Amino acid sequence: MVQADPVGKPTAIVYVDGFNLYKGQLESRPANKWLDLVALFDDVLDDFEVAQVHYFTARIKGRMNPEDPHAPDRQDVYIRALRTLNRLTVHDDSLFTVHHGHAREWVDGKEQPPLTRHHVYKVQEKGSDVKLATQLLLDAFDGLADNYVVVSSDSDLARPIEVVRGRFGARVGVLYPRDERTKLFEAAGIDFSLYLRPSFAARNQMPDVVHTAKRPARRPAAWK
Repeated sequence: MVQADPVGKPTAIVYVDGFNLYKGQLESRPANKWLDLVALFDDVLDDFEVAQVHYFTARIKGRMNPEDPHAPDRQDVYIRALRTLNRLTVHDDSLFTVHHGHAREWVDGKEQPPLTRHHVYKVQEKGSDVKLATQLLLDAFDGLADNYVVVSSDSDLARPIEVVRGRFGARVGVLYPRDERTKLFEAAGIDFSLYLRPSFAARNQMPDVVHTAKRPARRPAAWK
């Protein structure tokens, strides 16, 4: 087990569902995207000694959004910057799948006649939730910390959370990217939960220029 710090704070490991965090909070607040995840959780979880942060994501490709072909470059810059942070591990080997489909047109929250359908791209992430759950279970089995904190609203993670609490007797908390509770998390008996307010992200941004092993990573202008 990771030892508590000298002042006796309990230890915590944090598991971030990157796509869920992005869709739940960062997509609508571009200024917060240059997020220092270690500083963020040191701030939010100030009653704990954050031993490690695991960030799970998938690499996007230009074809996912033909109107924004530079999105993969911005993601690469951000991931390179994240990899300079101590106590953070990036898991970026999941996949995005893109499906073609059609969606009905809505105006002001209502479907207006005549009924109109538009071609859309539906993007889904595959693998991050499974890898997050696996890491969570392995760490709890090995007793690496006093607390395990999941950053997601994805109800698919309810079962591994339940196992970590019931089988290993570990404490599990949830940080919600949206200001909504996930009923299955609550039913799993989580020990604590908190809405990850945008103000936390806003005050925990990385410097505009982060020096990496390859070349400096600069905060994309589109995020400011």
